[in-house]
Amino acid sequence: MKLESLNRIKFSCALIILGLVILVGCVTAFANAYFSESVFYVNDYKYKQANEQGNLVRYTAGPVPSIDVQIDGQNRNVIIHQETYSIHKSLGPYGSNQYRLTYPNGHQYTVNDQSGYLMSFDAKGEIVGPPVYIGRERRLLDGEEEYYPNELVTAAYSEYHTAQGSSGLFILSLLLFIYGWCGFRYEKFQNFLFVISLRWIWVNNAEPSDFHYFMCKLGGVILMIAAVYFAIQSLWVH
Repeated sequence: MKLESLNRIKFSCALIILGLVILVGCVTAFANAYFSESVFYVNDYKYKQANEQGNLVRYTAGPVPSIDVQIDGQNRNVIIHQETYSIHKSLGPYGSNQYRLTYPNGHQYTVNDQSGYLMSFDAKGEIVGPPVYIGRERRLLDGEEEYYPNELVTAAYSEYHTAQGSSGLFILSLLLFIYGWCGFRYEKFQNFLFVISLRWIWVNNAEPSDFHYFMCKLGGVILMIAAVYFAIQSLWVH
């Protein structure tokens, strides 16, 4: 009977280890696929590449209109709702990149790349302020274009696209969850936390109290909840 019980325990442990390996593999595969994908934002909607045919690249973002980028050397045509926004790239002051945009309505703007930070100027050379949002909705001010010049340049040139989410925050959430689970589940880990707390130094024959075990479990639950929150946030950070 003892041998049979021991075999069952070994089999259960093997299943748990196998399940953890599969889970870690799935999470790793998801993280590699998700956080390595490049995206950009227009009107606070996240766009990602849908397909590419020749010199035409299409980006989509769920229910909002798709964005087509037509590549012509260093220049671009951004097509939204069958309307074309023309972008001419040249060298600006101090050798930085400069983009001249012509909107379908004839309005012209200039976007300067200042060490990777894009700044927009209107035809008079005045700075174009960033878009204003109320919640998730874009609020158009008087005379403001539907699409912000910076965002059109970002959409048109893939070097301004960024990896979606925050892989660092996602990894932190995994570490927090593992730490929280160990603190909640394993007595040996709870004892280890007591040892590194150094409380045993100034107490004779110190042993972890019931309160210590309770706080370890409570802290573990709180950390696991926080880990889930951080994991969700890591997918949306931009």
